[in-house]
Amino acid sequence: MIITNTTKLFLYHGTSEKNFEPYFGGGRGYHDYGNGFYTTENIEAAKEWACQGQHGSSFVYAYELDLESLNLLNLDENNTLAWVSVLMTHRRSKKIRGAALERCNKMIERYGIDVSKYDLVRGFRANDSYFQFTTDFVTDTITLETLMKSIVAGDLGKQVCLKSEKAYMQLGKQVDVVTISGEDYERYHNRYLTKDTDARLLANNYSNEPQEGWLLSDILKGGAL
Repeated sequence: MIITNTTKLFLYHGTSEKNFEPYFGGGRGYHDYGNGFYTTENIEAAKEWACQGQHGSSFVYAYELDLESLNLLNLDENNTLAWVSVLMTHRRSKKIRGAALERCNKMIERYGIDVSKYDLVRGFRANDSYFQFTTDFVTDTITLETLMKSIVAGDLGKQVCLKSEKAYMQLGKQVDVVTISGEDYERYHNRYLTKDTDARLLANNYSNEPQEGWLLSDILKGGAL
């Protein structure tokens, strides 16, 4: 999807790092969509993500991105298998081995998308607790329908990842910074921990429920999609 109209997007990045400056080539290859600058359009989500650890204070940096002519991969517009395949291209659980590893590789080959061809990637954020859902799907513990249900119920939050040098060049200078400390920090930190705990309980409950729908092994055999 090439963005042809001149539009702006306000983005927020939460971190414990003071005087943070994004740069092209930053980030870690094992994050959801590989290397890149990870942001969100939701300032409340950025505050929660900034307060994951016991830092005592964190920061949310605000930016304005010029979207003109940028090539956007919107994983919301693709099916769930594309999203899982992109995740599994960059992240892998040690539980995925043997037959599960073969299924994972076949899924990526069939449904995966090369995110390096895009300037921006927008999609769900899968932190460690929610990554358990995708692992359970690849290991044939839960069905595609259960995975989709968990995404909706889990309130994952959406993220926007800047991938290309062009996207970085069109990212304006920082327009604002919010410092989170004291009671505010504790509130957002506890909110993050609560969501993380709820996600792990949800994953355990869903994996123990009777499964309806399509397992990944059935999908790859041509049973669906």
